[in-house]
Amino acid sequence: MKNDTIIGQATPYGRSGVGILRISGNQVKDIAYKILGKLPPERLACYFSFYDYKGCVIDQGLVLRFVEPRSFTGEDVLELQGHGNPIILDLLIKTILLINKNIRIANPGEFSERAFLNNKIDLIQAESIIKLINAENECSIKSSLQSLKGVFSREIKNLINKVTDLRIMIEMVLNFPDEPYDMVIFDVSMKLNEISQDVKRVYQISTVSKKLYAGSKVVLSGPTNVGKSSIFNSLINKNSAIVTNIHGTTRDLLHQSISLYGITLQITDTAGFRSTKNIIEKIGIKKTWDYIDTADHIFFVIEDNKSIYEKKFLISNFLKKVGKKKSVTILLNKSDILKNKPVIKKYSNGRTYIILSAKTGSGICILKNYLKSIIKKTDYFGSAPIFLARRRHLNILNHIIHDIAVIKKKWLTSNNIECLAEDLKNIQNMLNEITGVVTSQTILNSIFKRFCIGK
Repeated sequence: MKNDTIIGQATPYGRSGVGILRISGNQVKDIAYKILGKLPPERLACYFSFYDYKGCVIDQGLVLRFVEPRSFTGEDVLELQGHGNPIILDLLIKTILLINKNIRIANPGEFSERAFLNNKIDLIQAESIIKLINAENECSIKSSLQSLKGVFSREIKNLINKVTDLRIMIEMVLNFPDEPYDMVIFDVSMKLNEISQDVKRVYQISTVSKKLYAGSKVVLSGPTNVGKSSIFNSLINKNSAIVTNIHGTTRDLLHQSISLYGITLQITDTAGFRSTKNIIEKIGIKKTWDYIDTADHIFFVIEDNKSIYEKKFLISNFLKKVGKKKSVTILLNKSDILKNKPVIKKYSNGRTYIILSAKTGSGICILKNYLKSIIKKTDYFGSAPIFLARRRHLNILNHIIHDIAVIKKKWLTSNNIECLAEDLKNIQNMLNEITGVVTSQTILNSIFKRFCIGK
């Protein structure tokens, strides 16, 4: 890495008003003299002509130069901001590559990887860059920025410091075994509890942010031909789902994302429930039940014109199957048949019922406002700081929660201080994996290959 200078296009490929080339490494000065004719001042945007190896002008534009270690990568960095014509940018890259054999095209994510390896950012901040680029709603952008600013990193470092303090106390006992340590035994249980609670808190916030980034899953389910697809089309404001009077029209999951209050909601239309001999329809119904298990909120749709006994039977059967823990709202569709007015009711059992008509649009506004109220009640709008978390972070934190529980039991039964010291060392190593203090090259390669070339 010290010998190679890398170059990459920082703007998307294709024609645009501006095209930016980013260069990082110890050959930046040589490149500047060859391409610009002189060395630009540090941290000052200047207008230059860009020359090829024959001395002909290729383009003109702004130039920025950063000197190590005061740059994103921690190395000398040069940015050429010219016109966004792919031919011009390609000519510039070819010219720069001919200057020196140690200059090469950057690998995906290599600029961010160098920033990490040069201690300019930790691994959490590096991972937040790609999440920030790919964010699809306002809240996920904010959470990515929080991680990029180091909020998540500080939480993890705080956990590492607490584990380190406990390890220091344990090492003192191991090095001075003749000293009484009744107070230490008491402190160990107390401190393990504190660490456990802090890890659980960070895990909870991380889980919320993960859901925030991916979007909450809202599922429309119910018997066949009750109007699920019509309600789906009304919620997303376009006719994506096929609507007919034929039972079993919808046979597969149909997803569409909408945004409310900067939060992404993934609305899913599903195959209707009924007894059928059709193999394809059976597969669709099974996929519906599998997807319901992963849903954050379920709208169970039935017909308002059914008898009260039929409605109670269908609702009770469905609630038994999904379980008490699932968030379920009952939608009574086709209210236009009985000429019932749209209304929202909450009964003593805690379930909310909404009477509406997808055919006439009556009550759809009530449903949309109800969706907004669900969003407002989520943890996204709590006082806790929201930061980015990836599946890798959640897996490690979950593993730590489990291991601390085991460590507490072992300590209470045996008071084996040598085993405790080793267990705490393993906990600290797992926390270090999150920030990248202890990270294998395989993990690094897996993370940075997801980046685009210019990052």
